[in-house]
Amino acid sequence: MINVALVFIAYFFMEFVAWSNHKYVMHGFLWRWHKDHHVNDQYKVSLDKMATSRFEKNDLFFLVYAVPAIILMIIGFSINFLPFVFISIGITLYGFTYFLIHDVLIHQRLNIPFLFKKPGYYTNAIIRAHLAHHRPKNAIDFRNFGLLVFSLRFFKN
Repeated sequence: MINVALVFIAYFFMEFVAWSNHKYVMHGFLWRWHKDHHVNDQYKVSLDKMATSRFEKNDLFFLVYAVPAIILMIIGFSINFLPFVFISIGITLYGFTYFLIHDVLIHQRLNIPFLFKKPGYYTNAIIRAHLAHHRPKNAIDFRNFGLLVFSLRFFKN
């Protein structure tokens, strides 16, 4: 039971990690990696018409998040310390969720048609919150740095 709890704790903790890294690292000292992710924003291009490449410098952050999970997994199996393994599973599951929602669903960098059909209430709110960050109407919009946790106002149409 504790191992399952570690997976959930690591998963939800990663939302805080993603939020803080997005705010202070990606929009801070590693902006040079992240700025190509915002390249279409100034032109207000619709999502389905965005010029996207297969690879952005921003994708390097995948490694920043994957390496600790891989290291925890290796150490956990090497010394037979399963809590590290379950924490790495939670980090990896969050990374997979982030990839599906952010890269596939929101930015449509991969064409997986069944994921684009009628997003639900929560998924629409995620999309609105993320797009508010990319195309802010005011300073408050731009402050949305998370993916899964955001202001309740994005649930409104």
